[in-house]
Amino acid sequence: MENERLREDAKQLLRVAYAREVARGDVGLGVNLGAAAEERGMSQDSPHLATLTDFMEVAGWIEADIAARVRREDPFYRITERGLEVLREIID
Repeated sequence: MENERLREDAKQLLRVAYAREVARGDVGLGVNLGAAAEERGMSQDSPHLATLTDFMEVAGWIEADIAARVRREDPFYRITERGLEVLREIID
């Protein structure tokens, strides 16, 4: 039950993060999970955000975007092919 809730929370965070980027006109696969978490009422240093990020990385939904991290202070991730499949499940 707890894993199911974690998965759902992670899906929603990924959806919010992707929607934020699209709304800004960015059609790439980069997402700022910290900013998305703030929209959902979590701080960027929240243990729950760290857990969700770890879950998404282990599940293969995201990977660190090192090039973006050089240009920004916020943790920035790239959505993987598996992450895109998850987004399609949510959006469809």
